[in-house]
Amino acid sequence: MKHTIAFLFLLFSLLSFSQNDSIISYGQNLIYENKLDDAISFYNSHLTEPKSPEQKVKLLIGLADIYKLKLDFKKTNHYLIEAYTDIEELGNKQLKFLYHVKMIEFYRKRGLFKEAIEHQKNAESILKKNIINEFDLSSYYNRRASLFSQHFGNLDSVIVYANKSLKLAEKVNHKDNIFYSKLELASVYERRGDIKGAIAYFEDLLNYANNNSLIQHQADVYINYTNALIKDDQLEKALQVSLEAIAFAKANHLLFNEIIVTINVYETYKKLGNTEKAYDYLLNRIILSEKYNKLEHDKFLFELEEKYKLTEKENEIKINTLEIENKNKALASNKIKLYVSISLFLAALIITVLIAYFLKKEKSTNKQLKILSEENEFLLSEANHRINNNLQLVVILISDQLKNTKGQERFELKNILTKVEAISTLHKHLYKNKDKSKVDVANYLNDVKVSFFEVFKENDIQTDFKIDSVDISSDHAMYFGLLLSELCINSIKHAFDKEDSKTINFRLTHKENRMYFNYSDTGSREKNKEVKPKLIDKICRQLKIEYQIETDNGFSFSFEKHITND
Repeated sequence: MKHTIAFLFLLFSLLSFSQNDSIISYGQNLIYENKLDDAISFYNSHLTEPKSPEQKVKLLIGLADIYKLKLDFKKTNHYLIEAYTDIEELGNKQLKFLYHVKMIEFYRKRGLFKEAIEHQKNAESILKKNIINEFDLSSYYNRRASLFSQHFGNLDSVIVYANKSLKLAEKVNHKDNIFYSKLELASVYERRGDIKGAIAYFEDLLNYANNNSLIQHQADVYINYTNALIKDDQLEKALQVSLEAIAFAKANHLLFNEIIVTINVYETYKKLGNTEKAYDYLLNRIILSEKYNKLEHDKFLFELEEKYKLTEKENEIKINTLEIENKNKALASNKIKLYVSISLFLAALIITVLIAYFLKKEKSTNKQLKILSEENEFLLSEANHRINNNLQLVVILISDQLKNTKGQERFELKNILTKVEAISTLHKHLYKNKDKSKVDVANYLNDVKVSFFEVFKENDIQTDFKIDSVDISSDHAMYFGLLLSELCINSIKHAFDKEDSKTINFRLTHKENRMYFNYSDTGSREKNKEVKPKLIDKICRQLKIEYQIETDNGFSFSFEKHITND
């Protein structure tokens, strides 16, 4: 009888564990399939009545993983702290080890390697004194491999820990660690110059992610795969895979991955010599980046506005309710003046206390809104700073390439350089401005002109630029900068022949909310010819303007556009 009871108890325990494990596994699969909102709802529904304290901790850690993918590090940290509080109460070394592994990744992803290493040491200390399950041990070795790769740069150690992680992950079918262990090994091949070996790994990972419905993983490996193909000069294949990657990112609403792969398409078209297509994707990348920043910004403001409106409405209802109650009390006690006086006094006292309470509450809410606004401003500033740094890196790379090129190729590189510098200059102005949505067009376009100084000097071209100082939106400023750059490049390349005097004239005037754009040169090569530059036409379509080109006496381009400073 005792043996039967023991057997039934063991069977019940195993079934309970299996049920708990299936809940966590199902939620993890939702994350793999990039169904993050569904995963949040699923975890929260089970968090109300968890089957055990251990399951509650894993549900909290699962929510932390989801918000980490959403780049919401504040909520990630909140759920990890809540999980750690429960872990401390349980005294469970296995869960404490898992918590430190998650914290390694939390800080590594944010570039805070000192804190990540501290948690790695804590996990290692637990490992020395306790037996850890192979599932979590695989994650630990994988995170160690990533630290050696990104922080220490020790490729031999990357191989050792990635292989340890892979061996355990394959044993327990830990899909996430199987994928990222192989990705670490592929990066070693690439960094050691074995591009074809890396490509083989990336192709295997692409198939693995596709077969196991690992959506975010597949989007990530597309980026590494296309970069490797470009490095290996497999440009046609790189272009084909990059376009597949863009379609995949669009289908799964992965805007950030779409932006990164769009850069690879731009690079590939540039190397293939298709300048027109390259610039199309460069413009598309700028539009996608603006969309990404706007979505994040609008989402943040919308949530704050809705939260504030709800609080304000609740306060209004409470005050109205109190006023009705006070009136009823006054009518009921109208027979006796003393009672009326007392009731009014009490009502006034209550209203005063309530007003004081709500004013204090509103002050606290405003303080929180201010803190959130400052955090958002910092994030936007940091994003602009990083974009500007990336643009400066592109300028440096192109400038280095210029030193090794001559003739027509050198001119084409200068063509690209001036356009990138036009965009980079805009970001510099935005970064300096308090109002990130506007820029002084005179300061900006004069800086664009400076970027052509050497080219004008080499070609003995004189310039006459007069630009009105007026603040306009950053979108219009960017297109004006690109338009001026392209016009100058076309004049340098096509306008002049053997003229004694080579001059470029530019006027940008502002009057009664209208901008008048007038550009001309004294070249004779395009005289009396029909000219319609393709890239200029595309930029003008983006600006939604009708333009005029005349070639009777040199080249002349002009348009006018309604612009307000609201």
